[in-house]
Amino acid sequence: MRHLIAFTLIIASQSALCASSYIEGNVQFNSSYLYDSKTTAKMEAGHTFDTDTTLRFKIEDIAIGSTPHSDHHHHHNDIYYGHSARAPLVTLGVEQKFQLSRNFWLGAGYEHLMQVGETMQYRPLFKIGYDFDEGISLSHRTRVEVYAQHDRWGYKPDIDYRFDNKIAYQFKTHPVKLHYNNVYHMGGAYYPYYPYTDNSMDHEFRLTLTKYAFQPYFEYKSQGSFRAPYYRRGVENSAFLIGGIYNF
Repeated sequence: MRHLIAFTLIIASQSALCASSYIEGNVQFNSSYLYDSKTTAKMEAGHTFDTDTTLRFKIEDIAIGSTPHSDHHHHHNDIYYGHSARAPLVTLGVEQKFQLSRNFWLGAGYEHLMQVGETMQYRPLFKIGYDFDEGISLSHRTRVEVYAQHDRWGYKPDIDYRFDNKIAYQFKTHPVKLHYNNVYHMGGAYYPYYPYTDNSMDHEFRLTLTKYAFQPYFEYKSQGSFRAPYYRRGVENSAFLIGGIYNF
């Protein structure tokens, strides 16, 4: 952890020539307890240097709504209901973009996932994209999720993979951007004596208003129960998000 923070500070101190920064926040209203809360929030901030190097900091799954315990207050079984939502997830990330032509680009990076100060996953990633002159853009991201922790029974899950395929369109005549992101989660075997795989697919639709530096957006998600506790396995989640990004 110390080496990661030192690495981040070194990169930040090497360049005072900024390209852009952003702050993002949203509130997500869930139909299920996939995130241990019916309402969750996310905060994120990032900075891109003139070298196309981006540093970002993110806190997500912040529980601000009802939890399984609040809806089942007569039960006291931690396994099935719990007494509170799980702690938020914190991500430190660095990413480098390579502009190979005016429209075609590649990217590579690393994300460090933590919870309550402990490392949960190591996440190297790769990106590829093409931006058409007509306002359409296509991109793909592959992220490898390597577990750092053993579970309560002493087992360590196999490596998971997340694949994002996104298509976006920026209107030429209106300050509106639309995008659809198809997310496929591919999970490795979780227990050595019960080697099930936990795969699921998410669908994300977003509308962003791009006229000003502050860009509000509205999003709908249809999510599978990837890596949900076994008593919530098979339960899908529908979520509506209201958020915004401020670019400066």
